Amino acid sequence: MAKPEEVFIRRASGLTRVIGPWDALAYAFMNPGIMYCFLYIIWTHQLYPGVDMRWTAFPGVGLMFFPALLYIWFSIAMPRSGGEYIWGSRTISPAWGFCACWGLSMVGISWAGTCTGWAIWWGLNMAFRSIAVSELGPLAANHSLWKLADFLDQPGPTIVLGTILIISFFIIMWRGARAAMILSWIGVITATMGHIAFDVGVLTGGGFSAFVERFNALSGTTYEAVLEAAKAGEWPVGVYIPAVTLGAGITYVALNTLGSTYTANIMGEVKEVRKSAIIAMLGALILFMTYWAIFYNIAYIGFSGDFWAAAAYFAPGGAGAGTWEGWPFGSVMPMPNFMLVYLNPNVAYAVISSIGFFLCTYASCMGMAFGPVRNIFAWAFDRVIPTFFAKVDKRGSPWAAVLLGAIIAEGFFILQIFQPMWIAYSILAWFFAWALVGVFGIVFYFVSRGRAIFEKSPDIVKKRIGKVPIITIWGVLCFLVGALLDYYMLVPFFQGLISSLYIWITIGFFILPPFIIYYISKYYHIRKGIPMELQFKEIPPD
Repeated sequence: MAKPEEVFIRRASGLTRVIGPWDALAYAFMNPGIMYCFLYIIWTHQLYPGVDMRWTAFPGVGLMFFPALLYIWFSIAMPRSGGEYIWGSRTISPAWGFCACWGLSMVGISWAGTCTGWAIWWGLNMAFRSIAVSELGPLAANHSLWKLADFLDQPGPTIVLGTILIISFFIIMWRGARAAMILSWIGVITATMGHIAFDVGVLTGGGFSAFVERFNALSGTTYEAVLEAAKAGEWPVGVYIPAVTLGAGITYVALNTLGSTYTANIMGEVKEVRKSAIIAMLGALILFMTYWAIFYNIAYIGFSGDFWAAAAYFAPGGAGAGTWEGWPFGSVMPMPNFMLVYLNPNVAYAVISSIGFFLCTYASCMGMAFGPVRNIFAWAFDRVIPTFFAKVDKRGSPWAAVLLGAIIAEGFFILQIFQPMWIAYSILAWFFAWALVGVFGIVFYFVSRGRAIFEKSPDIVKKRIGKVPIITIWGVLCFLVGALLDYYMLVPFFQGLISSLYIWITIGFFILPPFIIYYISKYYHIRKGIPMELQFKEIPPD
């Protein structure tokens, strides 16, 4: 029988609290990506025909405040690395806590790998293509930079360049939490510059009339022809449906705020926990709402919603892709940062906006893996996975968990190259996990182990409305948000726009494995005489 002091594999975690409140805000704001609205203006129109993107930011981000409040309350009650895993395992069940945390962690690391390709294709290459268009117009495909972008879009070069990028940002992560926060700040600054360059480029380029005139001169087709071709395909150009807009907002726009909760997973390294949790998770949502609302309104002012609807129809992945030979961009995504060169003759705006997308996405790829890597550390610290992954170097960096995260991210990056649509429903796992976390919040006060932690928590955690603890209310709201968003994510599947294969991939990889791994680990340690259940009665040491 293990002695009480042997509950954990060592007396202290080895992690150090070096992240301040404003660093935590930069990290929360970075994830998944401040500039992904540039891509989602296309994808959202593809999946939600009839959407009006100008009105999606407020309901989409607004809904995210409820899970954020539960995450803040739990972070203050149990400020340790591991987030959902710690909350669930110390409240109702190690297996269910592991399940919730596994899904969120694997989604984050997989996005870190997947979005590395996005940085190359839709950031770096769009800068090259913008210069080519500005110099050769309809003959841009003959420009050396356009050919370079075509070359880098190919699987081989993308894998080589992407692998270098993945290795580099995991090395930065390995340097420690301070280095990771510096990269987060770089991402925030470059994203802000990219957004400003786009906004100024639209507002100083002459607006919508200038876009139509310049697009007709440089694209080889006309604005009117694009819209008429999309309408001929029975695509709803010029149709705006409030219910569709609401659904798109609370799914696709909400997608980009999810990573802010990774701040809860790094609470073992955060100073001034209460202040940091509130500033980071609520501040990030306010910033997201502001940045995205401005972008979508400027994009509609400069190019029109009708154009984005038609462009989505013919863009890669759209229902009309490849059906009209007059579409001038072929397999090239008509990203707003690229389309800017068709509005403003000063190519610098398009280039700065594209480089901003590249650098911001690079930094966010590190950010999306940073919190999940700390979760891997927390699982190993409790022996759920091999304790090797809880090793920490002299700087307080969990190098073994970082190494495992890099390997997983690289695997998903290569998967993205050859099977890009696998990711479409990975987000189902995220909202399923949020529904679980909501349950943790609901029962926290009413189960004996949770009640004991509740009574020892700071006063803010113990606040009530009447006789009901506020954390219980946040739990109910978080559960409703998770269940509702899962429903909306399934709507395109019910409509036949997405294959059911990706749902089974989600269940098979993001939901079932944690149960299998946990029970194998449990019975392995029982046979060695180590009572794992003891460690789940205590909160891990700092």
